[in-house]
Amino acid sequence: MTTRRPPVGSLKLEWVFGYNGHTARNNVKTNKLGHLVYYVAGVGVVHDAGFRRQTFYTGHSDDITSLAVDSKGEMAATGQVGKDAYITVWDAVTCEPVSVMHDGHAGKVSALAFSADGEYLASVGGPEGKQELMIWEWKKGRRIAKNVAYQGRVEEVEWEPGSATKLVTCGEKHVRFWKLRGNVLQNNAGIFGGESPHDQLSLSHMEDGRIITGTALGHLFVWLRHKLVNVIRDVHPGGVLAIEVYPGGLLTGGKDGSIAMFDKELNKINTVPEAPSLVYEVPGPIHSLATFGDKLIFGTEKNEIWMVTTQPEGNLTAACIVQGHGLGEVWGLATHPSRPIAVTASDDQTVRLWNLEDHIPLTTTVLNDEARAVAFSPDGQQVSVGLKKGTFLVLMEENLEEIHRITDRKEVRHDLKYSPCGAFLAVASNDNFVDIYAVESGYKRIQILSGASSFITHIDWSSNSDYMQINSGASERLIYNVVDEKIVDESDIPDVEWSSWTGVLGSQVAGLWHKYSDVSDINAADANFYYNCIVTGDDYGLVKLFRFPCPKRGSKCQSFVGHSEHVTNVRWTNDSEFVVSVGGADHAVFLWRFRPNRKGTPGTNRVQIPEKVQELSDDDAIDTEDELEGIPELTLDLEEEMSSVNTMSRQKNKRSTSATPGVEIAKDSAFAKRRDAVGHDLKANVFPEQSLSIKHVFGYRAHECRDNAHWLKDEHIVYHVAAVGVVLDLKTKTQSHYLHHTDDILCLAVHPEGVLVATGQIGRDAVVHVWDGLNQKIMSLLKNGHSKGVSSVAFSADGERVASLGLDDHHTLIVWNWKKGYKLASARGYNDKVFGIRFSPTNSNRLLSYGAKHIKLWNQAGGGLTYRQVAMGSKFKQETVLCCSAGVDDGSGEWWVLGLSCGYVFLIKDGVVERSFRAHKVPVYSILVTKEFIWTAGQGGYVCKWDQEMKKCLKVFPVTDHFLEESTPVSLMSSQPGIRSLSVAAGSDVPLLVGTQHSELLLMDDEGKISLLVQGHGKGEVWGLDTHPLKPEAVTVGDDNSLRRWDLVDRLPLGSANLRKTARCVHFHPTAAFLVVGFLDGSIAMYLYPSLEKQGGAQHRSEGISDVKFSPDGRFLAAGSHESVVDLYVVDTDGDIVSKESSGLKRVGICRGASSWITHITWHKDSRLLQINSGAGEELYYEAPHGTRQLIRDSTASDLAWIPPMTCVLDVTVEGVWSTDMDLTDVNAVATAHKLPVVATANDAGGLVRLFAYPCKGGFKKHRQYRAHSSHVTNVRWSFDDELVITTGGADTAVIVWQVRNVLATDEEGRASPSESAHRPSSLDDLPDEEITMTDLEAAGLEDEEDVLSMSQLAETLRKRTLPKIEPEMQKEPQPPIVELTGLKERLKSLPLLTADDETIFYCSGSAIGRLKITDGGDVVSQELGYGEHETPVTALTISAGEPVMVATAQVNKEQLAIDELYDEDQETDAALIHVWRPSDGANVAVLRGGAENVITSLSFSPSGRFLASLADAANVHVFNWIKGVHIANLTLRTGMAIAIAHSGETTVAALSPRALLFLDLVGNSLVTTRGKAPPDLLPDEAAFNGLGVAPNGNVYVACSDGSVVEWKGRIAVRYVSPPEEPEFSPPYRMAIAVGQGAVFTACRLDSSVIIRCYTTDTEKLTFFSDSKIAVPTQDWTPITAQLGSTMIILGGRKQQPFIILDLKSGKFTLIEQGT
Repeated sequence: MTTRRPPVGSLKLEWVFGYNGHTARNNVKTNKLGHLVYYVAGVGVVHDAGFRRQTFYTGHSDDITSLAVDSKGEMAATGQVGKDAYITVWDAVTCEPVSVMHDGHAGKVSALAFSADGEYLASVGGPEGKQELMIWEWKKGRRIAKNVAYQGRVEEVEWEPGSATKLVTCGEKHVRFWKLRGNVLQNNAGIFGGESPHDQLSLSHMEDGRIITGTALGHLFVWLRHKLVNVIRDVHPGGVLAIEVYPGGLLTGGKDGSIAMFDKELNKINTVPEAPSLVYEVPGPIHSLATFGDKLIFGTEKNEIWMVTTQPEGNLTAACIVQGHGLGEVWGLATHPSRPIAVTASDDQTVRLWNLEDHIPLTTTVLNDEARAVAFSPDGQQVSVGLKKGTFLVLMEENLEEIHRITDRKEVRHDLKYSPCGAFLAVASNDNFVDIYAVESGYKRIQILSGASSFITHIDWSSNSDYMQINSGASERLIYNVVDEKIVDESDIPDVEWSSWTGVLGSQVAGLWHKYSDVSDINAADANFYYNCIVTGDDYGLVKLFRFPCPKRGSKCQSFVGHSEHVTNVRWTNDSEFVVSVGGADHAVFLWRFRPNRKGTPGTNRVQIPEKVQELSDDDAIDTEDELEGIPELTLDLEEEMSSVNTMSRQKNKRSTSATPGVEIAKDSAFAKRRDAVGHDLKANVFPEQSLSIKHVFGYRAHECRDNAHWLKDEHIVYHVAAVGVVLDLKTKTQSHYLHHTDDILCLAVHPEGVLVATGQIGRDAVVHVWDGLNQKIMSLLKNGHSKGVSSVAFSADGERVASLGLDDHHTLIVWNWKKGYKLASARGYNDKVFGIRFSPTNSNRLLSYGAKHIKLWNQAGGGLTYRQVAMGSKFKQETVLCCSAGVDDGSGEWWVLGLSCGYVFLIKDGVVERSFRAHKVPVYSILVTKEFIWTAGQGGYVCKWDQEMKKCLKVFPVTDHFLEESTPVSLMSSQPGIRSLSVAAGSDVPLLVGTQHSELLLMDDEGKISLLVQGHGKGEVWGLDTHPLKPEAVTVGDDNSLRRWDLVDRLPLGSANLRKTARCVHFHPTAAFLVVGFLDGSIAMYLYPSLEKQGGAQHRSEGISDVKFSPDGRFLAAGSHESVVDLYVVDTDGDIVSKESSGLKRVGICRGASSWITHITWHKDSRLLQINSGAGEELYYEAPHGTRQLIRDSTASDLAWIPPMTCVLDVTVEGVWSTDMDLTDVNAVATAHKLPVVATANDAGGLVRLFAYPCKGGFKKHRQYRAHSSHVTNVRWSFDDELVITTGGADTAVIVWQVRNVLATDEEGRASPSESAHRPSSLDDLPDEEITMTDLEAAGLEDEEDVLSMSQLAETLRKRTLPKIEPEMQKEPQPPIVELTGLKERLKSLPLLTADDETIFYCSGSAIGRLKITDGGDVVSQELGYGEHETPVTALTISAGEPVMVATAQVNKEQLAIDELYDEDQETDAALIHVWRPSDGANVAVLRGGAENVITSLSFSPSGRFLASLADAANVHVFNWIKGVHIANLTLRTGMAIAIAHSGETTVAALSPRALLFLDLVGNSLVTTRGKAPPDLLPDEAAFNGLGVAPNGNVYVACSDGSVVEWKGRIAVRYVSPPEEPEFSPPYRMAIAVGQGAVFTACRLDSSVIIRCYTTDTEKLTFFSDSKIAVPTQDWTPITAQLGSTMIILGGRKQQPFIILDLKSGKFTLIEQGT
């Protein structure tokens, strides 16, 4: 039987002939054992010349382009070419991978170098013209700094000896000297003096610090620091290509092929003659130099590596260690018929014989033309060679001497083959013919086979030499009867056996070709008839192994990476033990050992196949008969999941899409009027006096998720629904909610200690959150890792790491250090679906991924991940894996147990499937390993308990109503639902937490008894919602065909009914005795309440019912449908009316005239008039009972009394819910409260619930908004007493209960000016202006009840208070003594900074920082330069409070300067920089860079001094660990222009804008924003914030433009003080503020005076204490900064203005200004 399975053997790289010397330099090194380290194609080679052994590093997916070995010879680093030109570090002896560094260079990595201590790795790469220099902490796989290396070609990079901060690059007409400071690379261009800046081709350092560069003109340049100090001319004509320092001095290699030797004083002492060559007459230029002991190793442009040894008598002996083909492609390949010999022919005009057993080159002959094909005669005595110009040669195998030359053609000879009998030679040419030559007749042409329509690519003879098959460039496979010289049909010669099969076409090899393959994709093939397999070489650098024959298209294979772009030819050796392959562009000859079976463990150095061919091949050796074979008949749920979970396009599910096509909205429609309405009553634009907080969430996400409900400590469980993480306390049955996700949560994992939770969400920029399950605080945000979504997360066994799996096309796998919030490693997971990941229980560096025909074991290697495929052995087939768990055996070894889609379970140990057995008859969805048992569960609704060896099933627990606790008020939605999740508390075996596919969470004891914890709607959408008119209860209907009752107070499901079809709307009768449900099939039905027994119904429509409403008196029922009509029914509540249609309802009228489907219905209080809205944006009125159309103007309609809740979205009284950028489907539902003046809306975009003051007429109004649902909120209702709001989600199926709180409408952002209020309504909500959804204190119910009480009490106090009038004793306006500064050349730029001891003032003067020593009274003692390493003007200064004391200063981006000629145009000038330095001696400690900003305006140290925050371009906040020079986090504020920042805690930064105070919390490597809140009437009206200060206790003080000061404690404004009355005062004005010593000092300018006021903070109230007054120094002087010392305060003005010192003890002012 034919099969698509891969072959039963594999290939292992045995030897590589060749070396890349022609396109690379500086690429031969030695390891600590003296073995050669070099690369060829995509393989790193460690070559032991003594024992003739090679070891390989195969962790690259494309050509290697650079190499470095550390000073100890222990580690090698290689960089590659490609879109993701990643770098790998590997063991230079064993070739084991150590680290992988992604996300660095694009294009290629051209140079690498280890630092002297081996801790850092420097790399140069990128496109020519903008190559970048990067510094890596390679052990962590993390980049710490980068800069543009040069606007041209860069040749080499090297660290200074003994330094981990200084390095040098050279290249096209430049040498640059670099210094690593913090996370910034700074450089100085080399000064050439009088020399021309020639191209610098090579680089090295002498031990004494001198730098030597080799030029393209053949000179040596000697540098000291960054100046050229000496030139040694004419060392090598044509250029110095390589330089190497050795103990005796310096070695140089040149284009002339010679090596010069210099002593330590750079005196030339010897010359190694021109490098010989075994092949070429002209010696090769020296491209690489290395030394080890007394040995000199060099690589040449001719792809040869030589070793020179000094003999005892002083003579030099040279030996060629490595030899390969030269420039040009290698296409010709043949293997000897009886000996381990191969022959190759190349465009370098050589034919070479290789000994495959001893791994040495045998003989080489040089031709006069490029060779393209080669063949051995059957006896192995002769070698025929096809040339590019139409000639072919016959050579003697022994010495490759020419014996025949035949020139019958003028075009290239692509292939030649001897007949098996040896009598004939067939030669294929580019002119569509095959010539046949008689060997015994001196190669006389005897036949010409014609008929091909294109050039001939491959030839094969039959075993009897009578037939020949050919392949042509036109994708033809032709078979010739050679004797008759005619083409025959294969069906006519069924018994023909082929001597060889090297063609790539034919039904026997159709499986070689992918569905979308191009005819040129496969270059060569060779079949092994003994092992029934065939090897191919393709254009993507892959050697592949298939079964033979493989007639099924898309047959599976094994793929092997090593060659570069294209593998040109492949051949088996005569004994079938080896495969030989040759590369085109890489000129390499690879020898692969064939392993006939796959029982051994696969190698670990597997890499990802290049992206461009990932969809064309499968390197994971999938065992499957065909595309459907091995997969059982899966449930519909699983099939849909496998097709949908990877795409998740987040398409909006709007109601109109499923029933009717889009309808064009008329420009004069009611919707257009509402959307375009303009309000003129500014007083009406207010926030509602109510707010919401989540009280309870009904539901659990089971569809498309598994293993997502877990135990926490202290009898809590955690799960998720919509965008909410839910923690349920099993003791109190109360919920806590994690509300910081912005879209649906897809996965969840719990920390081994049972407290922390990791959750991943869907979305374009999917984020993984790590949070505390007990208090719901964010612990870390893992960003910038995944796109589309996160499908699985897992904690490591030690809890230090989190792994996440993406929904992108490559299912990217990332390992995170979650505490610090950065990636540790990443890799592409697999091309097909990956369902989950799990860490090893014994090794946090190892994890397993599983999915569709996929099981991989991963090991972290620095910044990358290497993997090996789990070995299936000969007994097992690869299957789709749905779940996984792991355990530890007695010997502390790990084992894995995996559940399969076919119901089987795999047990894996040591990377091999040990055994497999059937656990269920249906797919296994969940597996759990506990202390004593192993549990499995699946689609069939059974939970099975197994022993620890999984050899015996101990008990089977069916999940049915029979085992449900008798006290449970509801039943399960179905008998034996599919089980999606299993969990137990840490260290226990029961009770078992069970999650079902119908969104139920159950608790199962050891006897199988079940208690229901959570129930929700199943898969689909939930649109129908209504609340009980008399009780705190609600009902919902959804696409899961269920009608459900909910208790809103006790937070319990009360009952459910299976409707057996999809319903979309529901409504209570006013008596609550029954309710009505509208279905998508056009029917309606009535159900008794609370029994939910069906009572009656009707069906007059064939399309969906979209809304149903009983009239207020209960007599009528209105049912709107997608047929654009509303049917009116008389309701029989007593059973007297029995219509012929059905019991209980009689249709009495039809409301016609709508242009589209009916969306909403509302009744008037008189039960006669009703309003309907349509999908065409219409607002229509009708009268019951006959449905008579009524025309009512908006002016009249606004006064109509609609029965609450009014639910028509187009009613004139709710036109303020529409903004001008909305479309009709953006608001799905509205509901007015029964008694409160507020309306709630359910929005389509963003999952928003909004509250507006009601009525809200005339333009989009201010509102509060809340997010917990995911893509769209479908419906909203108020409870009967207005205490609760209930909302339903569409795709998330959640029912959320919100608590209503009464507050006054007030918010700092809401106080827009009168001109803004009508046009720029703002939202007061739990959604900040940042990307992360952070609940504010109000939305989260504040922190505790005491906070609520204190704020309400404070608000009441503020309303009643009258501030005491203080008559300050104003001083006269003295003229302060003036101190002139003349020591610095540049003008005074101010920004003064006062040290805590009041002894030193630092100030900026252009790019310099001045230092003033002052006395106790403020007199200047001395002036000097404090710091002078800035290159551009300084824009901000700050000083740390703790030890060691540090100063941070920021400089402007050079590109912002007008005087461009002052700066080197090649320097990177795209960022403002921060310098951290010691104030004691001005020594630089670090230089930091955030983003590509222009100006940094504010800096702040954390209280301990560990962190430094910066504010750049008035919007971008960055946080650094300046001690390590690491950029930790950044955030772009969206609140308008930010004024200042200051640390209010070690990891909290307060950021001030004119309208808001934001608190930025450092969480991992992210900043999370919370808006500061204020109680009603606390903040001054219409005043803007303009000053920020923080007290030592963390309290924040904000100065306002009206002169007042507000104190913030935590995140809440708690105290306020206004300034004493000033007759001449006319706000607004600029305030500077300083805080400390129990006081707040403010400074402002009033007319011609500067007033400094003092307020006490240690009293019960903020109290004005005193003030001081001084005349302004200049007419335009305004206080900008204020800083408090121990007894002094210093005020700074604008740029180039003087600053003022006030001695607080004496009241003395001192003015510091620039002297003349």
